Amino acid sequence: MKRAILLLILGLASLPARAGELAQWFTDANVAQVKAKRENKSVLLDFTGSDWCGWCMKLKKEVFDQPEFAEFAQANLVLVEVDFPHHKHLDDAQRQANERLSETYHITGYPTIILLDPDGRQVGESGYREGGPRAYNAELARILKLDSRRAQEPLRKPATFVPVPPTVPNHYGALALKGISGTKNRRMVLINNANLMVGESADVKVQDKDVVVCCKEIRDDSVLITVDDKPVELKLGGH
Repeated sequence: MKRAILLLILGLASLPARAGELAQWFTDANVAQVKAKRENKSVLLDFTGSDWCGWCMKLKKEVFDQPEFAEFAQANLVLVEVDFPHHKHLDDAQRQANERLSETYHITGYPTIILLDPDGRQVGESGYREGGPRAYNAELARILKLDSRRAQEPLRKPATFVPVPPTVPNHYGALALKGISGTKNRRMVLINNANLMVGESADVKVQDKDVVVCCKEIRDDSVLITVDDKPVELKLGGH
């Protein structure tokens, strides 16, 4: 049963943050940057007013919701929605995080697209562009200095290969809180193979796979985290 619950959590963590879309969108920029670093991809920050900004809605409908863009993003990008809605509810932590990002990148209008390299350095800026996903992919490829042909052609399946297994493989089980240490004001948790303090993110081994874990709150006998941007509570000594 515990294994089934873990697989369900990890399955939900892989779903897009914006329901019903082909591409996966994160709402936590820190988690997205860890994933981008791990996969050597760029980060696309979409500063949007999702429920009131007309140009934002056009960009979403004409580009971001299209399969051709999803293919390009899967190969090259980690996507983050930084939303400033008028009607949709955001919790206080998300709203404050979005405001900090807006101040950091001096956002004055919507939509604004900020592009970061795998190390988090800004490499470009864009907005709404006509022409659909093909033209938009080419524009992003130009900014990111990608091969333009790769940006416009559909992805091809990688060549089949058989990897050489390691002589002594490391095996990690279910995601588990293994320890809480430190003082009351400076606590640290051990989750599987990673030590984390509040606000820190890291790649964590789970059943020989990596997931991005961000520590949100450390309690007396449990920790609140996000697993690939999805909330989870782990209890000390539990699974």
